[in-house]
Amino acid sequence: MEKKKGELLNQLAIISDLIEKLNLDSVNQTTFFEVNDTEFDRVKKLVEKKFDLGDSEDNGEGMFTITIGEINFIFSKNSA
Repeated sequence: MEKKKGELLNQLAIISDLIEKLNLDSVNQTTFFEVNDTEFDRVKKLVEKKFDLGDSEDNGEGMFTITIGEINFIFSKNSA
């Protein structure tokens, strides 16, 4: 597998900006990522560190949401 480059939160900010500019009249703009346990823990720790532990909303069931701009990014552990 090719090593991926770039800082995740910067990449999400770029995606958020692009989604907000879509020529689309939408009520809600949400992006969903289903990841394995290791990646879930890595991303959650990154988010908690960046946002000082308070800006990730964890439902306690292997899912958390962050909002960048007007876009909700949901991260979920793979249920398989």
